[in-house]
Amino acid sequence: MKNDEILTVKETAVLLKTTRQQVRKMIANEELPAVKVGREWRVLKAGIMEFFEMNL
Repeated sequence: MKNDEILTVKETAVLLKTTRQQVRKMIANEELPAVKVGREWRVLKAGIMEFFEMNL
């Protein structure tokens, strides 16, 4: 996976080994950067990497 990939909430949850609901909470709390496309959220893989770097 490249860092410029765009992931769905479900794909993000699988990558983080958590639930879709938890990913949505992280987005709502601005812990994870995301963009809403229509009714769905999209997350850049680079944003996930930043999240890990900031929280390690």
